[in-house]
Amino acid sequence: MIIDAHTHIYPDAVAKRAISTILKNARGLVDAHTDGTYDNLLASMDDAGVDFSVVLPVATNPGQGRGILQWVKQLQDRSSRMIFFSSVHPYDPGYKDLIKETKESGIQGFKFHPDYQGFPADSREAYRIYEEALNNDLILYFHAGPDLSLPDSDFATIERFSNILRDFQGSKIVLAHGGGDGEWEKILELYGARQCYYDLSFVLEKMMLDKHARQLFKQNEDYFFFGTDSPWREQKKYVDLIKNSDYLSQELKERLFYKNILKLIKIPG
Repeated sequence: MIIDAHTHIYPDAVAKRAISTILKNARGLVDAHTDGTYDNLLASMDDAGVDFSVVLPVATNPGQGRGILQWVKQLQDRSSRMIFFSSVHPYDPGYKDLIKETKESGIQGFKFHPDYQGFPADSREAYRIYEEALNNDLILYFHAGPDLSLPDSDFATIERFSNILRDFQGSKIVLAHGGGDGEWEKILELYGARQCYYDLSFVLEKMMLDKHARQLFKQNEDYFFFGTDSPWREQKKYVDLIKNSDYLSQELKERLFYKNILKLIKIPG
């Protein structure tokens, strides 16, 4: 079994515009490997041999959370191969009702992207959201570290996540991009031994070559799992990188592909 823990799609009506905007903001530093639609992600999964994908939307303003929830509920009823998270904005005045409805809808967690959403990850406003979500047994899934589209933002720094992991010890927290793209020496210093989950999205190639990243992985083999960040990374390429790795044992490959994430999420069926 292969589960891609980190993918993105957009409503068909806005997918083309969303992809174009992100590519423009990234200044040529990334490519899109799908067109951002539900159907195209399914085709990519078939090509790569991916059984399930976790879809992670982001509410970029306080008014988007409820619309995103309605959208993912519709898709959840349509798909047996995608696991949908939702999103809540820390400045949404109706966050408590939204979190309750999310839980009642069977959605398993929220994706947060502090840079895109415009809030410091360790702010007071954010903490009240985290507490409410965790009290409802929902997963907190974070973009962590720098973002190519917003290089000057400091809302998702390693230092901020060190505070979060200190203040929410033992909680169901996932840090994307191996905890922070290219920041692995600092991660080892600040919170490498603290319990949280990490995905390999967007940074798999880098982590394979970086000695600090490999040390972080070795210390947390039970907490890393496979993810691509599709459409910004190609699913088939990432699957092949894991399958063909001489560094990883067959047991570690299975942990990355599905065993570790199944300790955290439930798959359909």
